[in-house]
Amino acid sequence: MATFQKIPLAAWRAVIESAFLANSVRKTTMAELYGLSLRQPEVIVTTEPMYKPEQFGLPQDAKVLISNDGGVVGRTAKARKLVRELSKEEREKLHGVLLEAMYNLNRRPALWLEGIVGLHPSFMIKAHFLCPETDAKNMLDWGLNFTPFMEPWATMFRKSKVLNEPDILVAADPGWRHPEYPSGLVLIDERENCIAILGMRYFGERKKGTLTLAWTVGVRHNMVACHGGIKTIGDNPPVAVFGLSGSGKSSITNSLDHDGTLRADERVTVVHDDAFLIDFENNLSTALEPSLFDKTDAVKFNDPIISYFYSAQNVAVLETPDGERKIIAEDIRNDNGRCIKSRDMFNHADFCAAPGKVIWLQKDTSLPPICRVNSAGLAVSMGASLSTMRAKGVENVDSKELNRLVIEPFANPFRVHPLILDCQQFMKLFKAGCECYIMNTHAFGLPGDLVDIPKELSLKIMTELVRGNIDWRDWKRFSGLSIPKNGNDLFGPDYDKKYKPPRDQAYMGFLRDRMQDRITYLSNKRDLEQDMDSSFIDPLVVARTVIDKVLNPV
Repeated sequence: MATFQKIPLAAWRAVIESAFLANSVRKTTMAELYGLSLRQPEVIVTTEPMYKPEQFGLPQDAKVLISNDGGVVGRTAKARKLVRELSKEEREKLHGVLLEAMYNLNRRPALWLEGIVGLHPSFMIKAHFLCPETDAKNMLDWGLNFTPFMEPWATMFRKSKVLNEPDILVAADPGWRHPEYPSGLVLIDERENCIAILGMRYFGERKKGTLTLAWTVGVRHNMVACHGGIKTIGDNPPVAVFGLSGSGKSSITNSLDHDGTLRADERVTVVHDDAFLIDFENNLSTALEPSLFDKTDAVKFNDPIISYFYSAQNVAVLETPDGERKIIAEDIRNDNGRCIKSRDMFNHADFCAAPGKVIWLQKDTSLPPICRVNSAGLAVSMGASLSTMRAKGVENVDSKELNRLVIEPFANPFRVHPLILDCQQFMKLFKAGCECYIMNTHAFGLPGDLVDIPKELSLKIMTELVRGNIDWRDWKRFSGLSIPKNGNDLFGPDYDKKYKPPRDQAYMGFLRDRMQDRITYLSNKRDLEQDMDSSFIDPLVVARTVIDKVLNPV
């Protein structure tokens, strides 16, 4: 297990790393994990064949296994604690909590799986996962989602660039309980690449926790951390889309024909729909995972896509009269059903060039379906204040929160490094010539009078954007943005009628309020958290000032 050789282990990492070496812990393989998962009491063994199980050293007749997590089927952001942000008193208290948690974990038989995060020789980091033997299915899924340390990936790793970073450590114990933390506890020390996930069953906590640390390593090595999708279309530069779950990120990234609008020669190559890094030094974008962890709300009964499944979580299973156990998805059982599946379902690559276009997916009804951002400064500001709504069931939050507009900088709720670093990295990207656009994938207009923006329109917009067919005109009332002037020609005769920003006072006041929300959010980051610079707020202030003059002419 690699550690920094020149400095001693930090306390948090020392606790977690030592836990891997207890007598109760044994290194495991994917084959053993599959066997243990078959016997795990709450796991359901379907008759759906697992896609190409032999690549993981599993039996050729391996089946898709289902694990259902109980009442919590999404992430619990409120459980996260960043070590670098803790007060002295909190640090002492939670360090004691971690000591007790690892002690109790080590009192039971536990498993250790080695894996790799990153699919290009310029960025591959070894990762280690520790959990109780009774949670083998989550460890199996972790290996399926990333890559277990086995061939051919082990040879790729040995030939990769040495990053001079400690290995990623992930320790998880879903059976942990503490009266002060009824929703669980996630302790993150991103400086030492370690995380403890306590009292939480949901697999997504393990996946995103691992990615959180990998993204942070990338930023330390002059890369851009990206919670988004990236693909190429024909011979055009890659397009990257950034958005929270439910924003259309996966639907847009993984679409091969954009609802039939792409030509045969405009072949799509998908790199990934969820996580990647942009490497300035090598001018490339590299995926961090070989598999996809996707929602199953659109998966029908006997859907052909199931043939690409490795595993699934929080979905129903039905037994047919002839004894087959079939997956029932469509979020019938609960929200946020999930699967881990292969990218072999479409043409894919592990990496591509740095993006030529970045698109912020925003569910902000004050904005039309597509805007072009005309300056690097405003591009960063709009990304840092990315406005959206949380997807139903994806996060363990109060139902009222699902209807509120939230700001999630660069659509990455898993960022643990300072926000200012992301702003600086994206500024480098846009100054290097990358174009920036904003797509509203929800609805347009005032509350109570909204016009829906269908997925089919968003996909057609993507097609015409990549082809360079959209003619732009300045949006005079929003300084720094442009909107299509040939929208009716490209997207239907009623495009302008539905989506052209009006000039009336009610709409302009609404737009101004939304702009002020962004300014207030970033100003608080600057003033209260010292994690923002005025240079990334000023473009929004300029835009709001123009709106103020329209609302209150001298």
